[in-house]
Amino acid sequence: MVNTDIELVPYLQFQGDCEEALNFYKDVLDGRIEIASRYDNPAMNAPDDFKNKILHARFMFGRFTMFASDVMSKKMNEALRSNISISLGLHDEELAKDIFERLSIGGEINIPFKKAILG
Repeated sequence: MVNTDIELVPYLQFQGDCEEALNFYKDVLDGRIEIASRYDNPAMNAPDDFKNKILHARFMFGRFTMFASDVMSKKMNEALRSNISISLGLHDEELAKDIFERLSIGGEINIPFKKAILG
């Protein structure tokens, strides 16, 4: 049985021009941007010139959604080692936690599981 409550969401990473890119996509694809957070949180220890950059945003167009963020230069080399990041969106928190734990087996967890609410 196929679970149709799971969404596959691409996650694009930019080198400081995320907002510009999303605005371009918005114009081209007639989409909608939701900026959830920026690097202005003191816990992020972002340089002054990066504080207004996007930490996490959602872009919706048609039936599709993608996430996007700017990546600080010191982390860019690490981000570029991977060709793609994906996010799975689930409406059932327990199922989401179960899938996270199963996907984590044998891997390295950089960000612990927690419920994320956008919108």
